[in-house]
Amino acid sequence: MPHFVSVSEEKGKLDVSDICSDFNCLKVSVMQKASRISGKLDQVTIGPDSTFSFEDSNLSENIENEKNSCNLPEAKKNSKSANFSSSRSGLNFSIKKILHENEVQRKETVRQKMEMRRQEMERSARAWKKDVENYQSILALKRQQEKREDLARLEAEEERQAQQSEMRRKHEQQLLAQRIQEQKERLERDAEEQRKKIRERSEAVEKIQINFHERWRDFEALTHSCRDKYSIGPYIAKVNELSAHMETIGNAARAGRLTSADLEVAEMVVQDIDEVLRLFQLEIERINAMYDAKIAQREQELKQAEIMAEIAQLKEENRQVTNEIQASAYAVPETEVTDSGNSGNSPAIAETAYKNEDNQPVIELYKLVDKESLKLYVQSKDFLEKYLESYKDLLKSTETKIFRFECQKAINIPVNAISAMSREHLLDKYKKLRDLLTGKFSQDPRAEAFCKNTLAKKIVSQGETLVSSKPEMAFAIAAVVVALWNDSPEFGELLLANFRVTCPFIVPAFFPQGEGQSNEDYYKSLGYKYSEDGTVERQDKFLKRISGLLRLYASIVVTVQRREVTRAHPHGLQNAWRWLAAMLNNEPRPEMSDVCATLILDMLEVTGNALWSAYPKQFPKLLSAMKDEYYSLMGKIGGIGGGPMARLEEFLEKCRKHGFIEPPEGLLSPDFW
Repeated sequence: MPHFVSVSEEKGKLDVSDICSDFNCLKVSVMQKASRISGKLDQVTIGPDSTFSFEDSNLSENIENEKNSCNLPEAKKNSKSANFSSSRSGLNFSIKKILHENEVQRKETVRQKMEMRRQEMERSARAWKKDVENYQSILALKRQQEKREDLARLEAEEERQAQQSEMRRKHEQQLLAQRIQEQKERLERDAEEQRKKIRERSEAVEKIQINFHERWRDFEALTHSCRDKYSIGPYIAKVNELSAHMETIGNAARAGRLTSADLEVAEMVVQDIDEVLRLFQLEIERINAMYDAKIAQREQELKQAEIMAEIAQLKEENRQVTNEIQASAYAVPETEVTDSGNSGNSPAIAETAYKNEDNQPVIELYKLVDKESLKLYVQSKDFLEKYLESYKDLLKSTETKIFRFECQKAINIPVNAISAMSREHLLDKYKKLRDLLTGKFSQDPRAEAFCKNTLAKKIVSQGETLVSSKPEMAFAIAAVVVALWNDSPEFGELLLANFRVTCPFIVPAFFPQGEGQSNEDYYKSLGYKYSEDGTVERQDKFLKRISGLLRLYASIVVTVQRREVTRAHPHGLQNAWRWLAAMLNNEPRPEMSDVCATLILDMLEVTGNALWSAYPKQFPKLLSAMKDEYYSLMGKIGGIGGGPMARLEEFLEKCRKHGFIEPPEGLLSPDFW
């Protein structure tokens, strides 16, 4: 029998799944019944109008009826069986009647049950319908609630999005305002920087103009000192042209239209006027020297004429005296008379001081260059020429080309790597170079000589390039040089010779321009370099290069020996004293004032501290003589002026004020290695 589930009154809801299961059970029961009577579908099988025949009933129906009659008493069954067995024919009708009544009763019972079932189903249907309606109303309420919640959520989302949009709008407004403020500040900074650059450029141009006017005044002073006004016309035209350029730049600066290009042009103008001034000074010196030479020649000719007249007069007087003595019988050898006539400070002896065998004037170079310095220069030059001659064949041979290349490579790599980073690093470079000098690279004497001179030239070139830009690097190189000098005195002599030939001011030697000597030959003899187009090296580059050379030389002089070396320094501090004394003894020349001032300042900065410690009494006197006498002498000949002289004067004044000179930057400590 199908199971119908009642609706819970407490919950007020209908379990739809239970109702559906009851219907399924009912459906199964009905289908089972229908399958049994499927063969009797043309008859009425149930209800009071049923025409069902019990005689034609099959076994299954009888079995069903037996099941339906299970409520009969056991006594009746037994009696039926007994009656049936005793009198089958007599009782056949009664049994059928009983069976018919039972069937009718069964059918009534079934009908009642079916009615009850139908009523129950109708009640269930009504309850289900009511539950469905309740469920639908609940669902409707739930949907309405969900709609309201969705609407509220949508409204909240719209509100949130509106708030976010408002926040983004405000944020964008803030960013826009911030960008506008930053752009405004950037524009203000740019404007301020531009104004600052304009001020700096104006100040730079003003300084450049001051320097230009100083050069102009120097040019005017030189113009007044020139003895041939007609030969300086091109220089005056060039200076006037540069002055016009400078005036244009000054107008642009006053109008606020000055650019970086104008500043570069102004610097170039100052450089050009420096070059013009230098060339003009050289030209004036040449012109004045030519006039002086002519005047001196004229004076010399007059003096010679006077001397010849005096000699002729003396000879005549001697002849007369001799004749008188011979006439009085006092015979005296003619040689004695002649010697007595030329004794003392007679003009005949003085004549040999300025005439040669051809009776021509001679320039005595030792009067212009310190004798000892001149001797050192000549010795170094001769030594270097002979040394180069010793391996000339090695340079000309094509077979030794690879050897020369490898030798230069073996020298350049360690020399370029020399630095004061550590004791081990310096020892490594020293040992590699020592092996080259001691012949381990090659047993050929020519190869050893080539290696030594190549190393010497490389070290000198380090002074021109590395030390000129980084002066503190000189002391590491000097330490290696002194150690190598101890091992090979010949290398030390080669190094000195290369220093002195490359830059005679290291001797020091300031050679004058010889008669008939070209400007190029003269400047090359002083150490200037010429480019391929025949242009002489600019003065500022020349001063920077020789400053590096002298600083490296002075660093060698002041560098102490290694800890384990007990011998004396191969080229010690006394050479710095000799150099300074020779500089003061040389007659100053105006055209060399910047060179002298630069080199003296370099020597004092490198060796001044050591000289003050070694010569505590004499060295301050030397500085005082340099400050008081040297400057006064330069002032008399017109050599004071310019940056180098001003820097030297400031340095000397500082030394006098503080009473000491600071050690140079980069100086290695005595126990470094």
